[in-house]
This record gives sequence, C-alpha cells and structure tokens, in this order.
Amino acid sequence: MSRKPVRFGLLIVGLLITAALAYRAVDDEASLGRAYHERLAHDRAAGDAVEALADLRSALHAYVAPGQGLPFWSNRSTELLDLVRERLIALDAAVEPMGGSLAEALDAVDQLAAAERRARESVRRGESLLAGDVLFTEVRDLLAASLERIHTARTTLAAAHDRRISELRNEQAMLAGGGLALWLVIALLLANPVTIEAAKDPNAWRNELAETIKKPIQKDTGPLAPSAPQAPLAPSAPLAPSEPSVSVSTLRGISEICADLSTLSDTGALSGALERAAALLDASGVIVWVASNDGGSLSPVASQGFDQKLVSRIGRIARDAANLTALAFRENGARVSAATATAPAALAVSLCGPSGPLGVLSVELKSGVPADEGRVMMATIFAAQLATLAAPLPSAAPSVQSEAERVEEPQRAAL
Repeated sequence: MSRKPVRFGLLIVGLLITAALAYRAVDDEASLGRAYHERLAHDRAAGDAVEALADLRSALHAYVAPGQGLPFWSNRSTELLDLVRERLIALDAAVEPMGGSLAEALDAVDQLAAAERRARESVRRGESLLAGDVLFTEVRDLLAASLERIHTARTTLAAAHDRRISELRNEQAMLAGGGLALWLVIALLLANPVTIEAAKDPNAWRNELAETIKKPIQKDTGPLAPSAPQAPLAPSAPLAPSEPSVSVSTLRGISEICADLSTLSDTGALSGALERAAALLDASGVIVWVASNDGGSLSPVASQGFDQKLVSRIGRIARDAANLTALAFRENGARVSAATATAPAALAVSLCGPSGPLGVLSVELKSGVPADEGRVMMATIFAAQLATLAAPLPSAAPSVQSEAERVEEPQRAAL
C-alpha cells in the first residue's frame, strides 16, 4: 500500500484499537486487585469464624470446670454465640453467589444456643454430670459440624477467586497477543513489496548479437526518391598529434604482462606477473581469488605483497561476506574503496567468464595513492586476462577446516 491516505488511516485505526486494548488491560488489572483483596477478606472472615467457635468451646467447657464462675462464662458464651452468628451470616452472603450455603452452620449455632441454656440450668441445679453430658456430646458434635461447614465454604471461596484471577490473567495475555498481531498485520500491509529481478541467461547477449546481425539494413528513402548529388568532400587537414592519456611505457608494461599471462600454465609462474602488475598499479599487495564450483565462496590462489601466512589464515571467504571482494564478485564488476585515516585505498575487479564471474582480482594501493579511473581500467585489463586462466575450485566442505588444511588449500588450487 503506497497511497499515503490509506497508510495514515491504517496507523490511526491501529492506534485506536491499541488504545482500546490498553484500556481493557488496565481495567483487568484493577479487577485483579479487587479479586486479591476479596480473597484475603473472605479467608480472614472464615478464619475469624473458626477462631470464634474455638473460643465458644472453651467458654462452654468452663461451665463444668472446678473453681470457675458461672455468671462470667455464661455472659461470655452468649457474646461468642452472637459473634459466631454474625460472622457466619457474612460468610454465607459471600459464598451464596458461588452456589454455596452456610444454612446448616447457622442452624447448628441455634442448636448450640439451646444446648448452652440446658447446660447452664443443669450447672445451676448442681447437676454437673448432666451438664457435662450435654457439653461433651451434643455441643461437641454441633461444633464439629459447624467447623466442617466453615472449612468447606473457605475452600469454595478460594477456588472461585483463583478461577477469577486466572481468567483475568488469560484475558490480559490475549489482549497483549491481539495488539502484537494487529501491528504485525499493519506492518505487513505498510511494507513496500520487494521486486526480485529474474536471473539473466549469461548467453543471452550472444542470441541478441546473432539477431542483430541477421537484420537487413533499412534505408529511409523511398524507391522513387531520386538520390541528391553530394558535393565532394574537402580534404581534411591532418590531425595534430595529441598527448596520450596513458604513457607509452605504461601501455608497454600492460601489454608485456598480458602476453606473459597468456602463456602461463601453473600458478608458480604467476607471481612475477603479479609483481609487475602491482608496480604499475602502485599497489602494496595483490590477491587473485577463484570461485568454488557452486559459486558460494572465494579462495586465494595467488598473491603478491602479502605475507603468505596471512593469506593462508584468511582462507575462503563467503559469497555474501560484507567486504569489497565479495561485493565485486556478487555484482560482477569493479568496486572501489576510498582511503581513510587508518586504511589505504583499495579496489576489486571480478574475473568474468562466459557463464558469469569466476573470481576476483583484489588490489590494496599504497598509502596516498587514489583508486582513480585509470587504475580501475588497468586492473580490469589484468582481470580480463586472468579470467582466461581461472577455473572453479571445489565447493567448501560444511565442516570447519583445520589451520593446516587452510594453509595448504591455496597451494593445491589451480588456475
């Protein structure tokens, strides 16, 4: 989508939807806070009810304990019964929306109040055995049933709150994922499509040349148009000799190097020609690279001006490497790197054959020497001559080469 109004509209829609998702996520976070507080409050209420029942049991047992005052413990038991009833009513209201109920526990509290009155009357009449029978049988069973109902309600409330918290967390995750997916879709819609050019047939130029040669020469004049007589041309004055752009000595050196390269049959005799080529180019070092069979890597087969150990340590370089040599090979042309404060100028020219690039001639110039057009042209001439000698090397093995193998490989490779 390249139209600006459409792109702007997509951005606005994305921002609006993102704002709505963010508002929903913030609201869910507030709901999470409330759910945590309610869970703690309900758990605390259940704990308080259990504690009140334990205090009630202790107060009722004091009825039959020697030396205890009945009026004090009877008042205390009445207060604890009212407190237990209030806390059970509050807990029942919380558990009712979740399908639970504490009605049986409330009925047990009423039965506890009746049993407490019977035990108190028995103690006042001096019938301690009867009062103990009420307290340690009937009251005990009622207290146990009430505690069981409270624990059940506590578990139900905790499970309900945990489900609510989990749902809110899942919703927040879905909102985050939806926002991310939305912007990924918008990014794909806004991205400009990349047009990939089809690979050209290396032999297409031969077919085009053959078609051009076969076409007859057409004249613009009609068959009946008389040809106009042409005036004789005046003799032209002899051209004044001009200063050649390249010196004769340089041309002689280039021709001698190309003649020597045309007679080579092995890499051992290449060093002398490279040395003279480096002198003509004002280069501090020259390396000849040859491509593998699959074109995926380049290997140095000859060099001049560089330490052989350094060249061996460099070894193969990948076709997609981020350097000048790989760039010249990928683009099948000449590439130049200007001098910097820390590095001299350099140039690289591909060795082009009928089926495409076969390798690269890379040149590092001396300090202060520019990579001008004249040196690029000379390097192109040398590369064209070297291309007739180059032959693809075997593809690089997938395993990592040892240092000894990388040192010996340039020596084994043949032009």
